[in-house]
Amino acid sequence: MENAAATNMMRRFCVGDVIRRRVLRSPREEALVMNYKGKIIRRMNYGELNREANRFANAIMALGVKKGDRVAILSHNCIQYVVYSLALSKMGAWVTPLNFALKGREIVPLIRHCEPVMFIVEDELIDTVREVENEIPSIPHRIMINLSGEKPRPEDWLDFDALCSEKYPDDEPCVEINGDDVLTLMYTSGTEATPKGVMNSHGNWYATIMSNAMDQSTYFRNSDAARQHTMRKSVGLGAAPLFHVAGHVMIFFHLFTAGRYILLHSPDPKVIMQLFQEGEVTRGSLAPAVFVNLLGTPGGEDRVRKLFGNLEEVTLYGSPASESLLRKIIEILPNCQFQNYYGLSELTPLGSKLDHDDLLRKTIEAHRRFHGAEPIGQPHSMVEMKIIDENDREVPPGTIGEIAVRSPAVMMGYYKAPEKSAEVFRGGWFHTGDLGIMDEEYYFYFVDRKKDIIKTGSENVSSVEIEQWVAKNPKCSDCTAVGLPHERWGEAVTIFVVPKPGMTIQEEEIIRYCREGLAGYKIPKRVIVLSELPKNPSGKVLKKVLREKYAGLYRESRLAEGMDGDGTSGKKGRKFLRS
Repeated sequence: MENAAATNMMRRFCVGDVIRRRVLRSPREEALVMNYKGKIIRRMNYGELNREANRFANAIMALGVKKGDRVAILSHNCIQYVVYSLALSKMGAWVTPLNFALKGREIVPLIRHCEPVMFIVEDELIDTVREVENEIPSIPHRIMINLSGEKPRPEDWLDFDALCSEKYPDDEPCVEINGDDVLTLMYTSGTEATPKGVMNSHGNWYATIMSNAMDQSTYFRNSDAARQHTMRKSVGLGAAPLFHVAGHVMIFFHLFTAGRYILLHSPDPKVIMQLFQEGEVTRGSLAPAVFVNLLGTPGGEDRVRKLFGNLEEVTLYGSPASESLLRKIIEILPNCQFQNYYGLSELTPLGSKLDHDDLLRKTIEAHRRFHGAEPIGQPHSMVEMKIIDENDREVPPGTIGEIAVRSPAVMMGYYKAPEKSAEVFRGGWFHTGDLGIMDEEYYFYFVDRKKDIIKTGSENVSSVEIEQWVAKNPKCSDCTAVGLPHERWGEAVTIFVVPKPGMTIQEEEIIRYCREGLAGYKIPKRVIVLSELPKNPSGKVLKKVLREKYAGLYRESRLAEGMDGDGTSGKKGRKFLRS
């Protein structure tokens, strides 16, 4: 080992080192369980995981892959995906995940942008890539992950598992890696525009892992309700896709705290509910809508206890939970700690967290003081956060402005986009593009994405506030609000609603419901009932799809004429829309 590399390994920030050190303490503890379409097909302990990662790293280095090269992957969650991420973290290449839901034509520009030297593809997705193979620039090495065993490996493609075999040495790769070296190149979900490539470094990920562990430990030590739980024996459910920053932070955190992680090939609701019911999972993420739907069925409380009774910690995501729902689930599941979390890919995704002890109190405060803004808690220990105006000046508590952040987890920048990076880094703070509020206790509240604010007439309306109010309707399972072009108002508040199973929703009843709790200019001009909302695999509502599909709604509808500012119409009744 050369002296420079040896000195570097002595003190460096390298994510791959963390798993090696974990193996020294618990090599035989189970690390990963692979659930492939409802069946357990593989289990792997920490020692085996580290060996396979080293072998794969050494194998691809022998093929010529080096530090700084991009290695793209298109796959659902699987053990091979984790091996790939850890292997690249050890030898300095860039983990470059692509969304498995993308069509071939959508993959092409990403491949052209990142210029990988190697492309790893799951067998189930091979056809997607082969359809556009002639449009993809030449890639020296292509590798297939054989999960189903039903697809023949294309000619000139390598087999992933063969590159992890005993044919290759399991010695630790000797590569000089520093904290500012990029580990992941993750493309944003692209709900609004062309995806951006977010460069997160080893130092970014190290800060996220360490800060999460430190803050989690502090909370468990100081909270009477949480002290009975132990992170060391946690079992996590890996439903979040690994192409997303949330999927990676969850797997890294579980592995580096000696937890066990059940990887789901895809987020099948039936499989997820089965795993919860079996009682092995202790930590997971759930949307409030899941609880709303279950509690709305006969015997709902007992079903919630049966499904989630063994959970010790739940991160709530999606539409914010109402005060009444929080009271109910805390009562039904007294041994579970609930939390809200705020983060972005650009923050790796270290942002803020609202712990269980403050969740109900701050939810009540959000509704009473801040018109239903979502409480997102206090920044992590390594994070500074503030609210700024359009001139980047900090505003007083209680004032809406843009959330700005600085921390060692802030991304290195957008790949091949220095101007865009400079724009969001101005003044030495990362500008999130999110609107928020800070209160007098240094707790933060999410108001809306700046781009999702609905500008109707002379007023700015938060889509989140509309969604939170409509979500409390007893017939509503899911909803989202957008602004659609309107000749008179500029943008018209429009709400898309998914009814609970077995229920129907009429447009007028939602309008009446909104009049009970919203100012006149916030009341939706139209209510559109859908069987489901368009979402990406990360669970994010694709508002762009709705805006494009319904862009002509008010031009085409005669109801657009004669509408008053409170959402009422001069016409008799409304047309009931269902898609």
